[in-house]
Amino acid sequence: MLISITSITIIIMLVAPTLIKNYIINNSTELAGRKIDISSLQYNYFTSTVKVYDFKMFEENGTDHFTTFDTLVIDLEPLKLIQDKIEIEHIYLRGLMVKTITKESSFNFDDLIAFHNTQDTVGIKKEEAPLKFSISNIELKDANIYFDDQNVGKETQINDFSFAIPYVGWNQQEKSKADVTFNFKNGGYFQTKLNINPIDGAFDAQVMISDLSLNTFYEYAAAYTDINDFDGVLNSQIEIKGNTNDAVKSIVSGHVEIDDFRMTDTNNKLFLGAKKISTDLETIDYYNSSYSIKTLDISESYTFFQLDSTSNNFFRIFKIEEEQVTSIDSSKQSLIATFSETPSAELPDINYTIGNLSVNNGVIDYTDNLTGQPFNYNLSQVKINSDSISNTSKWLDIYATMLLNERGTLKADLGINPDNYYNSTLDISVENFLLPDLNIYTNYYMGHSLLNGDMYYISKSKIIGGQIQSENKLLVKNASLENTKKGLYSLPLKFAFFLLTDKNGDVKLDIPVRGDLNDPQVNVGKIVWQTFKNVIGKTVAAPVNFVVGLVGGDPKDLEEMEFNFNDTIPSEKQYRQLNKLLDLEQKKEELKITMTYYVDKKLQMEALASETIGQQFNNATGKDYLKNDTDYKAYLVNKIGKDSLSTVDMIKELSKPILMDSLATVKSKNLIKTVVDYLQMEYPATTIKTLKAKSDAPENAGAYPKFLITYGLLDEEDNESNLPEENNNTVVITKE
Repeated sequence: MLISITSITIIIMLVAPTLIKNYIINNSTELAGRKIDISSLQYNYFTSTVKVYDFKMFEENGTDHFTTFDTLVIDLEPLKLIQDKIEIEHIYLRGLMVKTITKESSFNFDDLIAFHNTQDTVGIKKEEAPLKFSISNIELKDANIYFDDQNVGKETQINDFSFAIPYVGWNQQEKSKADVTFNFKNGGYFQTKLNINPIDGAFDAQVMISDLSLNTFYEYAAAYTDINDFDGVLNSQIEIKGNTNDAVKSIVSGHVEIDDFRMTDTNNKLFLGAKKISTDLETIDYYNSSYSIKTLDISESYTFFQLDSTSNNFFRIFKIEEEQVTSIDSSKQSLIATFSETPSAELPDINYTIGNLSVNNGVIDYTDNLTGQPFNYNLSQVKINSDSISNTSKWLDIYATMLLNERGTLKADLGINPDNYYNSTLDISVENFLLPDLNIYTNYYMGHSLLNGDMYYISKSKIIGGQIQSENKLLVKNASLENTKKGLYSLPLKFAFFLLTDKNGDVKLDIPVRGDLNDPQVNVGKIVWQTFKNVIGKTVAAPVNFVVGLVGGDPKDLEEMEFNFNDTIPSEKQYRQLNKLLDLEQKKEELKITMTYYVDKKLQMEALASETIGQQFNNATGKDYLKNDTDYKAYLVNKIGKDSLSTVDMIKELSKPILMDSLATVKSKNLIKTVVDYLQMEYPATTIKTLKAKSDAPENAGAYPKFLITYGLLDEEDNESNLPEENNNTVVITKE
C-alpha cells in the first residue's frame, strides 16, 4: 500500500508541472487577461527550483507577441513560507522581449491594466500585514525591448538589456545595489549603478550613456521640424538622488556632451551643427522648476541663416506659425519688439542659472536675396562669452568677437535687462571691414559700387525706456566708388565721400540715431537708413562747408563773387577769391568747380545808361553828377525840353540813340573774359569752368553781376548732376 501511495505521489509530482502548465495555458485569459503559451515548465523538488522555457504572452488579438522570454529560473526556499516570509535565492531571466506600442494616447497594454484593476477591486479589502520578502541574486540577461511609437512612425530598440541586483529584502538595513546595462540598436551603450534603501525609499543612481546616436530620435524631431537629418553622438555621466516614494522630486547633476551634432533641411543643407556641445549640470530640480547649469560650452558651431522678404529658413524649418511672425518690413521684426510682446507675468515661474555660456570658433553663413541677387556673407571665429545668467539677474553682459568674411573683425558688448528688453546697451567696434563686400546692397539702394576701401566702425547705443540713443562713428580709409546710376535712392554717395575725404584720404562720419521703439510704426533699420541719407544729403547740399577748411577764410568767398554793373575787372578781394578757388582745385584734384555768371540785363542797361548820361554831364559841366543832383536834374530837363518826367525816364529818353543792349553784352563778356584769363594765367592746367547763364534763367531777375560757384566731380559723365538746378540753364563763354 505504501509503495502504491509513494508511486502515485511520485507520478503526481512528475506530472504536476505539466498539468500546471496546461492549466495556465488553457485558462490564461481568465488568469492573466491575455493568451499565454509555455513550452516547458519544470520543478526540481530537491532544490525547489522552478524553470520556465519559451514563455509567450500574446497581444490582445491573440496572434502577435507582446512579451516573451527564453528561460526563467527561480530558486525558492519554501520552508520560509511557514514564517510568513518569501525568500528567493536566485532569479535568472534570459532572452526577455517586450514590445510596447502606442498610437494617439493609447498603449497595447491598456487592456491588461484594466483587467488587473478590475481584479483588485473584487471583494472586500482588509488591511494586511507588510509582506516579508528576501530576494537574492536577481539577474536579467540579453533582454530586447521595443517601443513602437506609431504617432511618429518610429520604433526604438534596446538590445542586450541586462542588470544584476545582489539583494533586496523587506527588513534590509543597507541600500540594495543594482547594475543595469544594455546596448541601443543603432549604437550606444547604457549603464547604471542603482542603490536603493528599501526601508525609506532613498536612492542614488549613477547613469552613464556612451556613444548614443541622436539619429535614433530623428522621427521625433521630424514630427515638429522640416528636416532630413538629425544626428550626433551623446555621452553623459549623470547622478540622480531621490526617494522612490516621491521620485518626481529627484535631483539630477552631472555632465552631458554631444559630439558632431548636425541638422539638415529638406534640401539636405546643413543649417545647424556643432563639433561639441558640453554642459555641466549642477542641479536639475524638475519638481521645483529650478535648473542650475554650471557651464554650457558650444565648440565649432555652424549656422546657416537664409533671409527672404517675409521670413527666414529657421522659421520655416521649425514651423513657427505665420501669425507669430511679422513681416521683415515691419518694425516688430526686431528682436526687442518680439520679446517685449510677451508679458513677463505669463511666463512660467522658472528658476534658472547658467554660470557661464560660451561659444568658441563658431561659423555663421548668411545669405539673402532681398535685392534680386544672392548676397552671401561669412562670419567665422565666432566667440561668445557671458557672465552668470539667471532668472534673478537684473542685468546681463554678453561679449562677442568674430571675423567678417575672413578679413574684418567685430567686437560687441551687449548689456540687457532680462525683465525689460527696452532697457539695454550695445557697443560695437568693427575693424578692417572690406567695403566691396557690400556692393550688392550699395548698387541696389544707392547706385554705387564700392571698388575699394576699409571700414572702421564704432557704435555706442543705449535703449532707455524704449528710446534709442545711438552714436555711430564711421571711418573709411582709401574709399573708391563707381556710380552705376541706378539704385532705389540714388544717393550722390561718390560726391559726398569725395567731399568728406580728408588730407589723409580718410572719410569720417558721425551718424546719430534716435527713435522710439514704443511706437509700432518705428523701424530701426529705416531710422538708420534715413539718418545716413540725411548726412549724405546735407554734405552734398553744402559742399563749401567741407572744402573751406582746405584754404581757410569765409565759406561765402567760395560760394559767390558779386560785382557792380559797370565793373569789367575784379577787385583785390575778388582776385583773392579766385586764388582760393585755384588753390582748392589743386588740393582736391578731382573737384569740379563751375562759376556761372548771372545778371539782370534790364537793370544793367539802366545802370549803364545812367553812367553814360552822367559822364556827359561831367564832361559838359566839369561837375560830378553823383554829387550835384540839382544841377544834374536841370541838365536833364534842358536836354529833354520838359520837366514832367522822372530822372530815370529822362535818362531812358536820352540814352535811346545809344545801344545799351550791346554795351551791356560787352560789359558782361569782358568781365567773364577777364576772369577766365586770370585763372588760366595763374594756373594753365585749371579745370575751372566759367559759364554764362541763359537770359531767361530765373536767377537773373534782380541780380547784380555775379558768379555763383558750384562743385562736383570731374570724372562724372553727367557733370551737371551734382549742380544746383539753375546751372543746367547755361551757355559756355570761351576765351577769344
